[in-house]
Amino acid sequence: MLTRSKLCLLGAALLLSACADSKTCKPSAVRYDYPQQRLDQALQDFSHKSGCFVEVDPALLQNQQAHKVHGSYKPKQALAHILHGTGLKGSRTDNGMKIQAR
Repeated sequence: MLTRSKLCLLGAALLLSACADSKTCKPSAVRYDYPQQRLDQALQDFSHKSGCFVEVDPALLQNQQAHKVHGSYKPKQALAHILHGTGLKGSRTDNGMKIQAR
């Protein structure tokens, strides 16, 4: 039987993957105009705009704020701007991006 925390993790993974436009990140720069906002919301917006699947433990996102992002960036650059100051880092995977603690 799935525990509540496992269901939450599964739900977050499905939500972020559903936001992606495709199964792989768009390699070219994309224009981002995001205000400072909750980190979970910023990652959903990023996933949708970049086409990148984002793998992350939802516990890492609690009470976290993302910086505003304005400009044209490749996915890894945009993610670095979003995560700046959070104590988290993003890395590229075969399917998109993975976020973990530094």
